Amino acid sequence: MNSQSRIELIDSLRGFALLGIILVNITFFTTSLQTISYGVDLWSGWYHELAMLLRGIVIDGKFVLIFSFLFGFGMVLLQESSQAKGKSFNRIYIRRLTALLLFGLLHGIFIWYGDILTHYALLGFLLMLFKRCKPRTMLIWSLILLLIVPVLVAGTSLLNGSASQALEPISQADARQIGVYYQERDAAIYGEGTVTQIAIQRVNDYISSIFNMLLFYPQILGMFLMGAYFCKRRLLHKVQEKRKEILRLVILGGSAGLVLQLILSLAKKGLPFWGEAVALFVGAPLLALAFIGIFALLYQNELWKKVLHWFSYPGKMAFTNYLLQSVLCGLIFYSYGLGWYGMIGPALQMLIAVVIFALQVVFSRVWLNWLPIGPLEYVWRLFTYWGNPLKQGGRANVAPVHEAR
Repeated sequence: MNSQSRIELIDSLRGFALLGIILVNITFFTTSLQTISYGVDLWSGWYHELAMLLRGIVIDGKFVLIFSFLFGFGMVLLQESSQAKGKSFNRIYIRRLTALLLFGLLHGIFIWYGDILTHYALLGFLLMLFKRCKPRTMLIWSLILLLIVPVLVAGTSLLNGSASQALEPISQADARQIGVYYQERDAAIYGEGTVTQIAIQRVNDYISSIFNMLLFYPQILGMFLMGAYFCKRRLLHKVQEKRKEILRLVILGGSAGLVLQLILSLAKKGLPFWGEAVALFVGAPLLALAFIGIFALLYQNELWKKVLHWFSYPGKMAFTNYLLQSVLCGLIFYSYGLGWYGMIGPALQMLIAVVIFALQVVFSRVWLNWLPIGPLEYVWRLFTYWGNPLKQGGRANVAPVHEAR
């Protein structure tokens, strides 16, 4: 696979992940964070239940991991590019992460509390510690980090019965009562409140979201390292040569991941807490890697490539499009816009998400016909290189914008 085809594959994969991201994130714009945390289902009807079931099995928790994978993949690409040009990778990457952290803080405080950029930036500094590691070392650390949470939770629960009981969630009746309360409270604020009330609640939810994400830090860093491993092994550079390895990952990893996600989604109410942790923290990464493998293999077919290439347009502007999704969802669901908070069920939420993404595909293609990078990508690279981003090399340097969710 030549360099240009490789970039197109990564761009397209990033755009594909962006679709999955909005299909999940849109729920957080119309449902209370606490209601979601307690696992309360607010909508009845088979079409809503089917939408939630399919999303839980196929989408939830997988596409953010694909973006995490691409983050680590992108670090190695930037490291190789910097070394080839005789530039300091450390200085460039530290500025890049610092700018990302700033964007994340602004996003989380002023637009949407569910920002992921803050976490990527912070974990990106830890990722730098592994930049000189060999591929095998990266793989070992990746597996350790991906498995540490489910192993600790399962081990603690199975070895200590009292600890297991402490970890078990509250009753479904109590959880529903609490979830409905928070949903009504947040609907009054986000859906009907003033800009000041929304801003205060958003900051509170942003702080809560940060603490909620701490549990997932090992998993995210583990996927960073998995992406770096793939890049160093050239598994996506030479898909045809590595076809057997990728196919093995798709079949074995995908099957195991799908079984675990089916168990989690279909038997969630009957699973002990440690069982949910194992299904979630093991199943989601396996399915995410299987999706990456399937996408890469399909991209080798000319007919499929023509279809999947459409994902490359929003993928080349993933940073801009990720933040744009938050702006658009805010205008749809919050009181300073249409005020539809809490009024749209899961099935229609997903339809709206698809429409937004389709518009982003069109917008991105039109923009890229005139300019080589997106507007926020330009600002980000301005911070990174302290100069005109369009003079910092060719298309290969513009492409790796993997540091956005």
